[in-house]
Amino acid sequence: MEIRFQRILLVTLLGLLVSICLVAPTKANESVGLVLFNEDSTSDASIINSNVDVDVGRRTVLEDILDNENFELGVQVGVMSIEDFETNAWISAHFAYHITEYFYAKARYGQSEAGQTSFEKLVNVPPLLTDEERKLGYYGLSIGYNLMPGEVFLGRDFALNSVFSVELGGGTTEFAGDEKFTVNLGANYRVFLTDWLTWDIGMTDYIFDTAITGESKTSHNLNFTTGFAFYF
Repeated sequence: MEIRFQRILLVTLLGLLVSICLVAPTKANESVGLVLFNEDSTSDASIINSNVDVDVGRRTVLEDILDNENFELGVQVGVMSIEDFETNAWISAHFAYHITEYFYAKARYGQSEAGQTSFEKLVNVPPLLTDEERKLGYYGLSIGYNLMPGEVFLGRDFALNSVFSVELGGGTTEFAGDEKFTVNLGANYRVFLTDWLTWDIGMTDYIFDTAITGESKTSHNLNFTTGFAFYF
């Protein structure tokens, strides 16, 4: 009888222990879930209800003043190789209007004075041209295209804007007592020293027909110049 009672007591205790083992993890999980839910809820509520004070330092910003100078006035000096008449000094001036960022129209006037031909130097003959006829003057119009805008670096931390452009135009050359239709092909390189001043380097070929030396031909007269241009 005593042994049977002990068995019943052991079975009862074992059943209670199993029940406790099964129920305890479930309650623990529920507690953890409740805690997590409470933490998330508290976090969300704090985010929603909190007022964030943003301290942004204000600064004064000056708007960039964009230059809109479309007109250009320039002067150049250089040399001109007048075919058959040596290389001589050249001076010119131009006025240009920049139509767009890339295209511009330019009016130019330049003058030089021809030297002597090789024939005049070698043979003792009367001059082919008078002093007045040796004066060469050109005036005409050109269309230019800014082909390669870029920069010129003078050291590591200093750069100047620049642009390389090509020009095509036509005009009139007064030379040897006659007026000759002239086509000019040119290339120009400009360095912007300021927003209103540029340093120009140019090369132009003035092409016209001539028969001064007795032979009718098309002459190419190369011109190299440098100077400054002002924008307004």
